[in-house]
Amino acid sequence: MNTALLFRLGTGCGIEVRGDDLLVVAVKSRPKGVAVLGRETIKDFRQRPPEEWGEEYAAFLKERGLSHLAATVSLPRGEVIVRQIQMPPVTGKDLKAAVGYQIETLHPFGEEEVCWSHAPLREPGEGGGELPVGVVIAEKSTVDSYADLFEAAEIPVSSFSVTAAAFFAGIRVRWDSPPVPFLITDLHDHKLEIYGEGENRPLFSAEFDLVSQPAERALQLAEADLRLAESESVLLAVCGEGEQEQDQDGPPRPLAAKQFEEANSPFEWRSIAEVLPTPVDMPFNFDLRRDAASLAVGLEAACPRLGWRTNLLPRERRKSSSRWMYAPTAALSVLVFLLLIAFAVRPAIQNRSYVEALETEYAELVVVVEEANATRQETERSKQRVALLRSFDDRTDIDMRSLAELSNLIPDTAWLRSLELDDDGLQMSGEARSAAPLLGRLSDSRYVTNAAFSTSLREIDAGQRFQITADRITGVETSGKRLETTTGAPSASVAPEEEQSATLTTMSEQDPNLRQVAEPAPALEPAPEPATAAQGESEPKPEEKR
Repeated sequence: MNTALLFRLGTGCGIEVRGDDLLVVAVKSRPKGVAVLGRETIKDFRQRPPEEWGEEYAAFLKERGLSHLAATVSLPRGEVIVRQIQMPPVTGKDLKAAVGYQIETLHPFGEEEVCWSHAPLREPGEGGGELPVGVVIAEKSTVDSYADLFEAAEIPVSSFSVTAAAFFAGIRVRWDSPPVPFLITDLHDHKLEIYGEGENRPLFSAEFDLVSQPAERALQLAEADLRLAESESVLLAVCGEGEQEQDQDGPPRPLAAKQFEEANSPFEWRSIAEVLPTPVDMPFNFDLRRDAASLAVGLEAACPRLGWRTNLLPRERRKSSSRWMYAPTAALSVLVFLLLIAFAVRPAIQNRSYVEALETEYAELVVVVEEANATRQETERSKQRVALLRSFDDRTDIDMRSLAELSNLIPDTAWLRSLELDDDGLQMSGEARSAAPLLGRLSDSRYVTNAAFSTSLREIDAGQRFQITADRITGVETSGKRLETTTGAPSASVAPEEEQSATLTTMSEQDPNLRQVAEPAPALEPAPEPATAAQGESEPKPEEKR
């Protein structure tokens, strides 16, 4: 950020002492440009009572709402001395003390008391080498006489300055770095005041009497004092009183400009509007070319930090502008500052609030989800219990159907010693005249499959002793209805894996005379009796029905 922009903001009132008249210009400087709030000429102030022209000045400020302002007064150039000296690159009190040692050599007033002020023309260390310093000197009697006049007129004055310091400040309201080298000439009352700046000489200020010395000679002296490089041109801006002539291919310009151009010097004429800031608003009686010096004094009053800040008025006699004039600006600045802070911290506060709201909502949703999951799990467990209970209810019916079918499939010529029927399959052992046909009969069962002898057949006196295993057919409905399986036959209901199926024993091994019976089944063809000693034994008793 360019901090110089802040120094270009302000409102001030400048008074230029020109002969017997006072030229008053009120100026307002803002980022959008410079505006001239008013211009007034107070005639013959030296011959009139101070109270009279003091009232004119007060009415001028009151009409524009500027009564709180203290004025900056530019003393006539002929009554002050402006010098440039080279000093070591020091600042503050050291610089003031160093200039004070040389003051007696800079003025011709002898032992007379003087008022003086100084200002560095560059920043210490800028450009290297010594520091150029501008010094303004005036007789104390002259300063006191003007101070007494303005106090008698009840005009508050904050500073006594000079036109050179005013031009220095006015140019820097428009330019960060002025286009050096340049000269500004101000013509009034047959006198030519010249202000200039150059690379080798930051300050030139002089006043010439055109009655005794022509303008060409004055410009030659100014050119020589600027110490221009070879073939270097100088911008020349002419302002002040005088008639104008109209060029065919350009704006009107002062007649004196033609005289300056005829001098054999490398000058390039420029309008004063190309050097000083052009007002964006001005009253009808203001003319930039004529009132350029007064405008510069007003700009120095409005933007004092851009000028030399030299002040010949004794400190005890200086008046300051009312501090209340800055109250609205200060309040607005504080408000803007608070708004900037609010805008800076607002995203962090909003983000934190948003995160807290999301976390709260997330916690509430977590509780809802946990409750939903618990309900779903409880529902699943309830479904499993219901299915288990239904399977228990259907198991008895399926087991009884399986036993009834086995009773029909096992012939009367065979009897069982034991029968175990569970969810995994069937295991039975017994005796039969011929055990081989039993597998064929079991293959027709709707409830078991993959029947096979678990051990080899053992010959006994009554026939053969066998042990048969088979698998239960799965895929039945819990209600007991028949379901189609991969083999197309219904099978018994299957309980969940976690439930252990009960083992059903249909005949005890301690009672070989008993076996499981069912409805009568067609008898198998009798098998040839083995030629053993058991042929004389009696036929086994028929099976008892269970």
